Amino acid sequence: MKKIVALLLSITTIASTTGCSRTSTAKATAESTQQASAQTTEAVAESSDPAELSGTLTVWSSGEELGRFVEGFNAIYPNITVDITVVPNADFLAKLTPALSSGQDAPDIFTGESDYVKYLVDSGYWDDLSGAPYNADTSDTWDYIVSVGSDASGAVRALSWQASPGSILYRRDMAKEVLGTDDPDEVSAMLNSNEAMLEVAQKFKDKGIKMFASWQDIMNMQFSNRKEPWVVDGKLVIDDSMLDFMDMAKTISENGYDLNVDPWAPEWVAAVESDDTFCYVLPSWGYQFVVKPNAVNTVGKWGMCQGPVPYVKGGTWLGIYKDSPNKDLAWAFMQYVCLNKDAQESYASEYGEYVSLKSADEDLAKGDGEEVLDGQNLFAFYNDQMSKIPDNLMTAYDGTINNAFLSATKSYALGSVTKDEAIEQFKSDVANAYPELTIE
Repeated sequence: MKKIVALLLSITTIASTTGCSRTSTAKATAESTQQASAQTTEAVAESSDPAELSGTLTVWSSGEELGRFVEGFNAIYPNITVDITVVPNADFLAKLTPALSSGQDAPDIFTGESDYVKYLVDSGYWDDLSGAPYNADTSDTWDYIVSVGSDASGAVRALSWQASPGSILYRRDMAKEVLGTDDPDEVSAMLNSNEAMLEVAQKFKDKGIKMFASWQDIMNMQFSNRKEPWVVDGKLVIDDSMLDFMDMAKTISENGYDLNVDPWAPEWVAAVESDDTFCYVLPSWGYQFVVKPNAVNTVGKWGMCQGPVPYVKGGTWLGIYKDSPNKDLAWAFMQYVCLNKDAQESYASEYGEYVSLKSADEDLAKGDGEEVLDGQNLFAFYNDQMSKIPDNLMTAYDGTINNAFLSATKSYALGSVTKDEAIEQFKSDVANAYPELTIE
């Protein structure tokens, strides 16, 4: 949902600058921190009365959601103060990287958004949660969440309290009018390929209705059509499905099948209440932050269905800084947020967010459905999607490369360049951002 431009270039620049300015005082501080870290690592392994754990835990997050867990956490751990600093995502790495590089003022826990989490997972800054003293039990966590949070060796470096499977969020009233049914399974069957979606889009156009709020949303789903990630063995890979998506975007744009606006534009948000836009193609946060809060006159007129493929996009992971002097406090908070079924179930019930523990989602799937969705239970729908999610294809390069590809596709879709020119521009942008990659 949130984008980082030229991610690794900025990381390298910041890290090299701070590395050159280290002083002997900083080194001494780092050594002292490491000694304290060794002591608290031993403390993590000891079983303690929650009331005996005390101190201040520092957390840096790119969003405010973690603060929602503090009250419940303090009911169990009354003597731990959780100090959460929210840093805007666009500034997050610029603030975090020098703190980690110097070892000074680094937070005990910090988050990583999906666009750059794999960089942090492989950076060595997060502790290994799968080994001693943590020995994290992730058997109840959706496999995708664990996969993203694991490094190349299989060590779990980060976990999440949320998962973000996707859907096509569609208007039931329009589906009945144009397609003759609003049943999610029947609508899904009519949208089971990109070609089928374009055929349906023409039917809606004939009725004066835009099929999509924005063709750009479809890229969230298109990544799950790929066979390979953006980078394999140091080489840029442009999957054939992404080239097909470029043509699909142009077809939608040229035929007026969408609103011709960017996601989060006022018109894009307003489409929730419009009478001329059929659907959004968005992950779980799309329902939570776009459709549900903006549906007033359209309550009960929305539904969820699967499109051509199940998909997942977005999310926030968190891990423990390897040199934290408060690993016992950090692990207590990590366990509560990411591995405590009751905590996640309570959180999901209050805020409507789909969570990372299977047992919590399964319990919530037995409850009442959403009024906005005409009684459809989003947890039941998402549980089915998570069971079908393809292998994790995320890389440390995704944020920047995604932006470069979207920019090139937009130029092609709007007719300012040819497809070949758009592809060459994409390759050039990637080469400029990552000169170490092989690009053919």
